[in-house]
Amino acid sequence: MLSSTSVATQFGGERATKQPVKLRSGFSGSAEAADVDTAIQEAYKHVYGNAHVMDCERSISLEAELRDGRISVQEFIRGLAKSDFYRKNFYDSCSPQRTIELDFKHLLGRPPHDQSEVSESIQIQAAAGHDALVDSLIDSEEYSQAFGEHGVPFVRSWQNQPGSAQSAFNRTAAVSLGYAYSDKAIGTGSRLGNQLATGRASRIAFPASAKLQLMRISNSWRGNQPPRWATRVATVFVIAGVIEVTRLVVTVAYSALSN
Repeated sequence: MLSSTSVATQFGGERATKQPVKLRSGFSGSAEAADVDTAIQEAYKHVYGNAHVMDCERSISLEAELRDGRISVQEFIRGLAKSDFYRKNFYDSCSPQRTIELDFKHLLGRPPHDQSEVSESIQIQAAAGHDALVDSLIDSEEYSQAFGEHGVPFVRSWQNQPGSAQSAFNRTAAVSLGYAYSDKAIGTGSRLGNQLATGRASRIAFPASAKLQLMRISNSWRGNQPPRWATRVATVFVIAGVIEVTRLVVTVAYSALSN
């Protein structure tokens, strides 16, 4: 049987088993430069959904403020979520529900719990704009408890959270395609619409690139030897292959002699 950690790894959730990134010295002005660099790198990767960011698209002024200790990691995250890059890729080009799904993933590290949470967020966004929704999530008690001022958000719903249901894990997989994918590549439409509307979680659909790896992880062979049925199937395929190759050789040879 696959463990939740094995499944998470197939979707790029390897950070679920690693120590979250947090500036140990608090504000970055007193933190090691290498630690700040790591925090900045992880912040871009998470908030921008693993998207490739060119140098001209980076928030250089925000980076400088973080390095100088003028802002905390929390405020750096807020700035990234309000940036032109974020708005262009995850707000202007996405459906309202998809935007909410991504905001929750990028800022709270989890998918929405239910449709009412999505509806409430859409109302905030419609009434006061996307920046107001970003503020409501980053200023929430949940964000404070999960990441604090100095921690970089990560997808924590790969782990079992107090009071969370199995559906949170399945929905996290639904909004992820694999470690090599970005949230931009997954599409602009909702990934959770039916699940949230019905209150049910769909079965996990693994990334195509992970299937062979999952087969390796999930096999139950004893002594590193395949079971008899697998050996027999392999033998049949080998024999069939030999017969087919022989047939082709004979056909080609006969055709050559006939001419």
